[in-house]
Amino acid sequence: MRMFALLAASAAAVPSRLVVTTTRGAPASVQAAQMAAARRGNVNMTIRAAHKTLTVVEFEDNSTARAFQDQAERSGLRVEEDQRRFLATSSASASRKRQLAEETPWGIERVYNEAVPNASFFPSAVTHPLCIIDSGYLLAHPDLPSDATAADPSQADQAGTRYFGGDICNHGTHVAGTIAAIGGNGEGVVGVYPGAPDLKIVKVFGEVGLLDDPSTPDEDEACGWTYASQLVDAVQRCVDSGAKIVSMSLGGGGPSSTERDAFQTFFDDGIL
Repeated sequence: MRMFALLAASAAAVPSRLVVTTTRGAPASVQAAQMAAARRGNVNMTIRAAHKTLTVVEFEDNSTARAFQDQAERSGLRVEEDQRRFLATSSASASRKRQLAEETPWGIERVYNEAVPNASFFPSAVTHPLCIIDSGYLLAHPDLPSDATAADPSQADQAGTRYFGGDICNHGTHVAGTIAAIGGNGEGVVGVYPGAPDLKIVKVFGEVGLLDDPSTPDEDEACGWTYASQLVDAVQRCVDSGAKIVSMSLGGGGPSSTERDAFQTFFDDGIL
């Protein structure tokens, strides 16, 4: 309950955030930006994904945001609230103690009908890598492949607030372990695709300093939520990196037609 209270307090200081979806390219995106600027709004980011352009705009209050939305929709633009998305958490996994020897989780055995293949079954190289959208990937973890890279080149900078190779939330590293934990090394667990090569990572949770409440130094509220528009952008980063399969362990918030339509487009293009 305390975490939800902190998230609510943090969210109250965040401007009203809308996403404008256009198919007419730069002119419509520029139009949306100009309309937002006229109402002292801020263009947070422009995303080109799923054959559309998403312009994310923020306003200091809801009434200004609604006025912008009314004007934009009268001009033929599609506008909706940029919904929040939260990490999927499991109290059971969080409370597990470290095993003294390698373990094959029950779920992994079920994937393979109780008969997990030996190492020779799994390709050592792939044409289309797996991509994980989450809170990062602890590169130094002894039970994870060390050749994972950032699907978003801007997240490859170790000094950046969204460096992919760190994970202050531990969630992305946990998810990566379910997918790709190395087999036969006597450490941790075995993944569905043990040692999966060339993993691509996009960090959308756990940005250093984002919405971090200074009164709670042992917690980082950045792990709390991200936006639907950022997920659409993240999937496009995965696709641009060559991935055909994308993993996201998250949920919550209200429905988003922008998100739904983008994901349908990705699916139609052969992305799972």
